[in-house]
Amino acid sequence: MEHTSKQFELELEDLRSSLLAMGGIVEAQMERAMRAIATNDAELVLAVSREDKKVNSLQMDIDRKGMEIIAKRQPAAVDLRQILCTMQAAGDLERIGDEIKKIAERAKQFQANERFQSLHLNEVKHIGVLVQDMLKETLNAFARLDVIAAGEVIGRDKAVDEEFERIMRLIVTYTLEDPRTIGAGIEIAFLAKAAERVADHTKNISEYVIHIVQGKDPRHGG
Repeated sequence: MEHTSKQFELELEDLRSSLLAMGGIVEAQMERAMRAIATNDAELVLAVSREDKKVNSLQMDIDRKGMEIIAKRQPAAVDLRQILCTMQAAGDLERIGDEIKKIAERAKQFQANERFQSLHLNEVKHIGVLVQDMLKETLNAFARLDVIAAGEVIGRDKAVDEEFERIMRLIVTYTLEDPRTIGAGIEIAFLAKAAERVADHTKNISEYVIHIVQGKDPRHGG
């Protein structure tokens, strides 16, 4: 029985480690995507695309491992929550990776059109920094199963939403003043929306931390 229990613990740790490895790749992807926007570096765009394949593979691997553990161990209570939430978190990380890939692929548009600069590209960089910080902190919270840190990340999502709305207002103002900026405005709106979606998925992962530890679903008031 002791051997079985120890093996189960190792399987849970392997599942958690796989998720954190996946998170590390996604975090690096986000950093590369933001640098690609700033520098128009085609190599960074390609690197993000290559890493996206690794992220997709890890997500499928985590799903497989999770289902195997459930079938073999029939875990209950907190262990089952941890497995299911880890699988869900992997799904959110995969979708974050998809959004980051979209951001990186848009980078090539910037240096080719000077009107991007007139539409305050720095605003996109700012929302990117907010999202990068959220992602880093949510992965740390998951690694430690820290509900306080997870709650703080959830609270930060509002700031990202507000920043997104501010960027949209700026775009409307600029395009009304100069209709020639409409195309650039659409591109920047696309980037800002992708960043907002990254924040939403990041918030989901922090909610899973609370659900694992407390058995509550913070989306519905516990």
